[in-house]
Amino acid sequence: MVPTINGRMGHFKNVGLYDGLFVMQDTETKTLWNHITGEALYGPLVGKSLGPLGNVLQMTVKQALTLDPDVRVAISDRVYFVNGRQMGTAPTFGGRGPQPGGGHRLGTDATLSDMFITTLGKEDTRRPRMDLGLGVWTEKTRRYYPMDRIRERGEAFIDRIDSRPVLVYVDPDTFMPAAVFVNAKTARLQNKEVRLDNGQVVRSGLLVDVHGKRQSADRPQQVFTRWYGFALTFPGAEVFGQ
Repeated sequence: MVPTINGRMGHFKNVGLYDGLFVMQDTETKTLWNHITGEALYGPLVGKSLGPLGNVLQMTVKQALTLDPDVRVAISDRVYFVNGRQMGTAPTFGGRGPQPGGGHRLGTDATLSDMFITTLGKEDTRRPRMDLGLGVWTEKTRRYYPMDRIRERGEAFIDRIDSRPVLVYVDPDTFMPAAVFVNAKTARLQNKEVRLDNGQVVRSGLLVDVHGKRQSADRPQQVFTRWYGFALTFPGAEVFGQ
C-alpha cells in the first residue's frame, strides 16, 4: 500500500490485535487500519482506504535483483523458524515476513498463542485454523488456495478468477505460492521453471516469453497466510476445491 492519507505521507505502527492479526495506527490521525486490505477500521478516517494496493511477494535476494538491479535490500536481525527449528536471520520484504499471521512459527503443526486466540471472532471451520495457503481477492472474488491442494495439482495449474485465466503455482526458488493472470490453458513445473502452453515461462520470479524477454505481470491481490486470518478478513471466502 502507498501510505498516503489525504495527499500526505502517513506514519504507521502496530498497536494491537484484532481477529488474531496485527492492527496498524497512523500517528497523524490515530485511525486504526487493516494491514491486509488497507481499510480504516476505527477512528476519524473510517470509510477511507490506503491505496493503491500493491502485492508484497516473498522472494529471494536474487529474484529481487533480477526484478530491479538497483533495489535496496534490507537485512533483518530478527530470528525466524522453519518447522520449529531456529534458522538464524532472514531478509525482510514487507510486514508479514516468513511467519504468516504472526504469533506462531511457520509450519502446519504450529499453534496460535493465547494472546492471539483471545482476539479471534467467530471462526470458519471449513479448514484447520493454522492451515497455510494463498489468499486471493478482487472486487468480485475472495478465494483461498490451500497449500495441500496446490501441491495435489502439481504445484502449477490454471484456474479462473472473474472469467480470467490465472496461474496458481509454488515458486521453485522460494517454495511460496503465488498467482498471476495469464493467457494460457495449461501449466507445468519443469526444471525449476513454470512452463505455460503459450510459450511463456515463470523464471526466477519473472514472467518471460519464449525468447526470455520479460513480460508485464498482472497479479490479483494476494497474500501467503493462515486460514483463520484470511477467513476472518473475508467472511464466506471461497475455498478452492471445496
